[in-house]
Amino acid sequence: NYKEKYPDDEPLGEELNDNSRVFKVYLDEAENFDDDLMRGFRETIDSLLVFAALFSGVVTSFVIATISALQPDYSQITAVLLVEQVQILRAAGNITAINAIPKSFVDLQNASVTTDDLWINGLFLASLSLALVTALLSVLVKQWLQAYSSIIAGNAQQKALIREFRYVGLVKWKVPEIVGILPLILHTSLALFLIGLSLYILGL
Repeated sequence: NYKEKYPDDEPLGEELNDNSRVFKVYLDEAENFDDDLMRGFRETIDSLLVFAALFSGVVTSFVIATISALQPDYSQITAVLLVEQVQILRAAGNITAINAIPKSFVDLQNASVTTDDLWINGLFLASLSLALVTALLSVLVKQWLQAYSSIIAGNAQQKALIREFRYVGLVKWKVPEIVGILPLILHTSLALFLIGLSLYILGL
């Protein structure tokens, strides 16, 4: 009961002074509201950060394994050139015309990339990018929440005004909406990874 917790403002007409009851009641109600709000936000953000970190590590390992398909296979190129060199040496020993040796067509600049390789790497990289975006936004939101819940100095009226200013800013910058969108971004990242993983397994 706020009437028992905070005495009436005296004298009459001092209901809006610096430490009047109305501001103290507002601060108590705001504290309870903010505690519930911040607790929910922090639990969501902490879970997202842990999952995004672990998931990014998994996706990165697949990217490392598949990105080589987008580059020239230098080991195969070396083997082809060695075979051609051996054929030339044998032709020279047998007095065979060099023109009779079939030429190896080696392109050192361009890799022979299949459509599946492009899709797999594209999906994996898109998934990794979304996971990193989720982690970055989660860290930013965590900093906003830390600033929002920091201790406010001053009398009851000043504390009430600063708290209201912070809450209006929280709503204006759509922090609750951002927190709600972050799991959707991570779910999209997971879906892209699973599609890429399916294509990768089918190509084995």
